[in-house]
Amino acid sequence: MRRINPVVLMRIGNSMCGNRFGFSLGVRRLFRQWIAGIGALALVICAGAAARAQSLEEHDAKAAFVLKLVNFVQWPNEAGQHEIAIGFVGADATGDALKRMASGKAVDGKNIAVRRLAADGDLKSCQVVFVGSSETKNLPAILERLRGTSVLTVGESEGFGQHGGVVNLLLSGGRIRFEVNPHAAERAHLQISSRLLSLATIVADGS
Repeated sequence: MRRINPVVLMRIGNSMCGNRFGFSLGVRRLFRQWIAGIGALALVICAGAAARAQSLEEHDAKAAFVLKLVNFVQWPNEAGQHEIAIGFVGADATGDALKRMASGKAVDGKNIAVRRLAADGDLKSCQVVFVGSSETKNLPAILERLRGTSVLTVGESEGFGQHGGVVNLLLSGGRIRFEVNPHAAERAHLQISSRLLSLATIVADGS
């Protein structure tokens, strides 16, 4: 569809609505209101497209972080494992980005498999469980089900670490920052690299 420049339309409107064509001032005013409406609509459409682009970039950045994160975590009895399973819970764009970006990827010779899981599904079958922001209301129940397991829990909602999640990703000032709850990692018998901890905001249960 060919785009119409609102400025061109305004010029056409000015010539069409001029007195030499015999149009009344009321018609001229209505035409200009119509042109202004088109301009406003164009701004809304552009703003919406920019917001969607920013959102997609955020989800891609979070997905890339999760894939890198597995390089800085050690699981108990991980020797002999041939796969790192990352499960994601929630109808969330970050989970979709994870599945797309993990295709064909491997870490230390272990293939990365990404699975969509239901909140009441087999969460314990994965080494990493990402809980999308759409599952905020189910968060306490999900974390309770994983308590005592060696699953690295990763979230993207306020208070995730304080509820007992291990790593939380948050958008701040256009950048992704992350929180780590070391006590939650210790309960899960996970060893997190000191290098990663030095870059994180440290949180505790209920803080």
